[in-house]
Amino acid sequence: MNTSAICTGGLTGLVALGISAPTDAFLQMVSMFGLAGIVDYHTVWGVTPVLHSPLMSVTNAISGLTAVGGLSLMGGSYTPRNIPECFTLVAAFISSVNIAGKLLRRGWTCLNDPLIPQNIITCICSLVWLLLEVALINNYPIEQMMYLGSGLCCVGALAGLSSQNPALLGNALGMIGVAGEIAAIPGDLRPSPELLAQMSGLGIASRIQISDLPQLVAAFHSLVGLAAMLTCVAEYMVAYPHFSTDSAANLTKLIAYLGTYIGGVMFSGSLVAYGKLQDALNSAPLLLPGCHFFNAGLPATSAGAIVPYLIDPAGIACLGSVSALSVVMGVTLTAAIGGADISVVITVLNSYSGWALCAQGFLLNNSLLTIVGALIGSSGAILSYIMCVVSNVFVHVSTDISQTGKLMDENAEQMQVSMLR
Repeated sequence: MNTSAICTGGLTGLVALGISAPTDAFLQMVSMFGLAGIVDYHTVWGVTPVLHSPLMSVTNAISGLTAVGGLSLMGGSYTPRNIPECFTLVAAFISSVNIAGKLLRRGWTCLNDPLIPQNIITCICSLVWLLLEVALINNYPIEQMMYLGSGLCCVGALAGLSSQNPALLGNALGMIGVAGEIAAIPGDLRPSPELLAQMSGLGIASRIQISDLPQLVAAFHSLVGLAAMLTCVAEYMVAYPHFSTDSAANLTKLIAYLGTYIGGVMFSGSLVAYGKLQDALNSAPLLLPGCHFFNAGLPATSAGAIVPYLIDPAGIACLGSVSALSVVMGVTLTAAIGGADISVVITVLNSYSGWALCAQGFLLNNSLLTIVGALIGSSGAILSYIMCVVSNVFVHVSTDISQTGKLMDENAEQMQVSMLR
């Protein structure tokens, strides 16, 4: 009965979404989002537990594709000329730190290892991307095929972690997927020489490195969150003068709102997690007076602000307010969690990075960002669930000391548990 109700509700929601969709492009993005989520669901559950940490590391590195949003919104001059262009330049820069500092560096290590037979495959794929880039320069419209190929490589990066043997190949595929997306951007934008100068300047980011794990993951999550927040705000500032004539104006505003909120929580929450892992902050939970009411009030206030935000023709003040609220919420939520459970927090933040990428994909009508965002978001959610079960976050330990004087466990090694409902 429950399964029937869920299926009926899901199909009804899809029909309602199809009726109310403002544009065909939005429906295409929703289709890609759903299919990518289904593929990732069946892929991640097949990953062996010993490779869960590398899986999270790879998805965190792939989330550096927030650089694509910044590159897409850059202006056509050597330097930024307004606030949105400044935001996008910063977003692209800090996202490039993530890409260069993790995925490409790991992939380059694989390429230099003579014992890895996947080098041949990697070189072949790299040659293919080079040929595709030449085709782009000669004005062949193949950007969408490059996006599709990059998305499939990112799926292969996750599938490669199903066991230890193809794990290195998965790492190489992730590197190729990200490189292919970055390579497709110049062909998609047809940039001027001035804009290419801005893009090439992002190579400085490759010199910025963070070396300690898991602090590395937490630090890069903060960069991804800040990049997502800046990109969503910049896209809103670029698009809002056209809202009066755009049939999808409210949808654009809503997606920008959600992307900004998720990015803010990621940014501040990851910084607090990094501080706890680095022993810069006390690892004990910080429970302020009335913290639970405060933490419940922050998302409620943010949700309530959506109404005036959608009504206001500009709405930039509401967007700035939700940015501040989300940053505060990230701090209060993460600070209230002890150091022993920070690993669970990092997986949740990893999932958030995927949903932030999805928001950018919908805003920019970029199929690859939508696909990769769905992959990262759903994989992070699955890993979060697994870690919560392992950490007994979602379970109730059933004991009866008064009757047995010890844990109710026949093998003296396991505890009887029942899921909280």
